[in-house]
Amino acid sequence: MKSLPALLNELETKLPFIEQKKEVVSQATVGWHIEHSLLAFVKMISAVEHSTPADYKWKFNVKRSVVLALGKFPRGSAKAPDSVKPGEQISKDSITALITKAKQKAALLETLDNNKFFTHPVFGDLRLKQARKIIAIHTHHHIKIINDIISG
Repeated sequence: MKSLPALLNELETKLPFIEQKKEVVSQATVGWHIEHSLLAFVKMISAVEHSTPADYKWKFNVKRSVVLALGKFPRGSAKAPDSVKPGEQISKDSITALITKAKQKAALLETLDNNKFFTHPVFGDLRLKQARKIIAIHTHHHIKIINDIISG
């Protein structure tokens, strides 16, 4: 799996295609997938950043175990929570600003204590190492969708 900065750089290369859409792949545009990925990226890292390690509660989670082991999500298996859905207006400027913020968050993530965590709505509490992997898997998942939309 690529590093978080490498995944962000790859998303950035997709900016020229934000208007593209291929309904057999996704109902959303490339811009929607980029913006959603970045919103989720920033939100997950912010949650890790502001967590209190003493609040972490481990609980076995089959879905988390499978996704972490396989390193991928099945397509079409989940709907994006409202908090990470892009707004009506998706533009290169809004995406560029989000890329800058995501790059700052990725750098910050590398400075955080390993016991920091965030609570994912499906996978439960994820400590830093698992959080980093889930963020990478999620970002890569959307890059693959974007590539399928772009490919002629």
